[in-house]
Amino acid sequence: MFQLFDLIMASPIGVFVVTVAQGALYAALAVSDCEECGFNDLGKLLFGGLIAAIVVGIAISIVHQRVKRRSEGTSPFVSIRSDRE
Repeated sequence: MFQLFDLIMASPIGVFVVTVAQGALYAALAVSDCEECGFNDLGKLLFGGLIAAIVVGIAISIVHQRVKRRSEGTSPFVSIRSDRE
């Protein structure tokens, strides 16, 4: 799985996606830069990001489990053993 991710990130498409994400992040930082923002606002943003990360993680886990259940019926190998005795 890590090798697939590494290949995607090294490809031109992966580099493009990272560049776009970096540009969007810089734009968000430039837009959200305010002098009146205090520590409480930053704490709320951090807490909101934590909640968003947890929700995304749970969603990915659910999708992964559903895909795993669907492919459970087929076996990628052929067994030479017989189930009958």
